[in-house]
Amino acid sequence: MTKLEYQELFLFAAKVGALEGYLFNRRKVEPLTNWITHISEMYQDLSPAVKREINPELVTVLQRVLEYGGKLLEPALKEKIEQIPGAAK
Repeated sequence: MTKLEYQELFLFAAKVGALEGYLFNRRKVEPLTNWITHISEMYQDLSPAVKREINPELVTVLQRVLEYGGKLLEPALKEKIEQIPGAAK
């Protein structure tokens, strides 16, 4: 895949995931801690090449999460997000 293809795929997946989360039955939603832990673990398992290709878009998304969710995120969750390279401003 080219860099542009990785970026487009990432953005598409992020938007679809956000839509799913928005529409999901709130009583069945996993705790936010689980979501952030899974994202962090999945990111760590990505190959260095994939990380390089998606990081510009991922950083933008994570910075928005930190900005919009700053008041909702517990300090430990905020720190976990900030550990992903580039997420913390």
